[in-house]
Amino acid sequence: MACELFDKWLAHYDPIHRGWTVRGIANGVSAMNGWGVPRVAGGYNLFRGAGSADAIDFTSPVGAAGRDAAGISNFAWRPHAVSTRYYYAVKSIGGGGVESDGSLPARVAEFDGAGGLIGLRPNAPTGLAVRATAGGAFALRWLYGSRLEAAAPSAFRVYHDAGTGTVDYNTLVASVPYVRGRAHFVYASAGFAHGLRRVWAVRAVTDEGVEDGNVVTAFGWADATAPPVHPSVRASSVEAGEGMEP
Repeated sequence: MACELFDKWLAHYDPIHRGWTVRGIANGVSAMNGWGVPRVAGGYNLFRGAGSADAIDFTSPVGAAGRDAAGISNFAWRPHAVSTRYYYAVKSIGGGGVESDGSLPARVAEFDGAGGLIGLRPNAPTGLAVRATAGGAFALRWLYGSRLEAAAPSAFRVYHDAGTGTVDYNTLVASVPYVRGRAHFVYASAGFAHGLRRVWAVRAVTDEGVEDGNVVTAFGWADATAPPVHPSVRASSVEAGEGMEP
């Protein structure tokens, strides 16, 4: 029991290292040689991970802010790498240095190859399906859910492979407007030659032109043939009363 209580105490104070750890510095414990938490009004700790929300490291804060702060930033010595997507989360801190169990929903910050910040992305469409229709055309259907989206889309961009087998995301085929509150969306293509295979993709895009970046595809073969003609048709008339209703 004594060991358990000591471990809990060390989770908020740090006399062994005199507070000179990442968490101790973030919460000011180092200012009291590890024996106290000067943030008596509480505050917030910022955490992050690269690649996915599951990669967030909640053992090492990358930023801190006081109770009345309207925002929180990463420490200057914790910069961002190029061509990387970071997932950030915030936990609140009580006056005694105790950190909340849960955190605010993760938010994304993504940087391009030049280190420039890419705008917030919308959620990716789900359930993409392709069906061949009359005249060699295709009917595409997909779903969009807005839950926990970082940014709302303004439209969906439709792409296909142009017969190469690899979707060309640099050539826009069509744009389908996004309607807030609607879950199902459809697109009907023009006709293609019979038997031609097309690989399709759909991406959500914001007003700023930021796509969700998904690489999910669906394919189908165009059907431009008419239904087969029946080889023979025979018709005969039946007088009323001969086993038929008039």
